[in-house]
Amino acid sequence: MFNGLDLPELKRRESEIFVKCWERKWVLDAAGIPATHDKLFCLWKWQLEEIEAVRNSAAA
Repeated sequence: MFNGLDLPELKRRESEIFVKCWERKWVLDAAGIPATHDKLFCLWKWQLEEIEAVRNSAAA
């Protein structure tokens, strides 16, 4: 999904997704809903993991 992007673009996307992910987590926590029960939160968390994997493979 993120292969082929340069490092500045990966960082930009990572920053955007990170903010969305944790804003969502705070809302879910305030509502008493476990974040693991929210598909959108899980999608963003997965995307962060994918970006990290691409960054790590580019650094190797």
